Amino acid sequence: MTIERGAAQQVWAIDGERSKLTFGLRHIIVQRIEGHFQHWGGKLFVDRSQPALSSVDIWIDLGSITTGDAERDAHVRSSEFLDVARFPRARFSSNLVQLRGDEIAVNGRLDLHGVVHDLEVAVEVGATSTDPDGRERARYVARAVLDRQSFGLHWNQDLDVGGVVVGDEVEIRASLELVRVDGAAATTAAARA
Repeated sequence: MTIERGAAQQVWAIDGERSKLTFGLRHIIVQRIEGHFQHWGGKLFVDRSQPALSSVDIWIDLGSITTGDAERDAHVRSSEFLDVARFPRARFSSNLVQLRGDEIAVNGRLDLHGVVHDLEVAVEVGATSTDPDGRERARYVARAVLDRQSFGLHWNQDLDVGGVVVGDEVEIRASLELVRVDGAAATTAAARA
């Protein structure tokens, strides 16, 4: 979405050093796998006077996935799961931003594993501040749930006791710290994303 930037429009970049993108899903019926992506980022265009004109664009380097188990991580990167050799990145681009009470609902399209589906993200607004360098910073927490099967991520194994090794529902959580960028800085941040 392209918007003309006036006084009410702001461009924000994700601070990768201070933000975290995590996920969790059921494993072997009662256990849970949790992990995060080490490399990801993006930008947000915020229109404070007309929130519906705001937009979000996030990219994720799928090869940077880590669950704390090197063997499992290698399997998740393989062609049986994410197939990062063919699909190295995931991307979420919004098409509608709505205010719902204290939360923001961001609807968009997630491109993952060569499949694109709608996804709704619930966003909690956190604190804003100015850092020692005079830059504006904002904090948000974003949550979404996706069905991995709908993205063609079908690998699984049956268990002798019933059930399967990996659950289908994946919970995503992003703890975001954003830094406001303007002018040339905004152009540079957009080019990197």
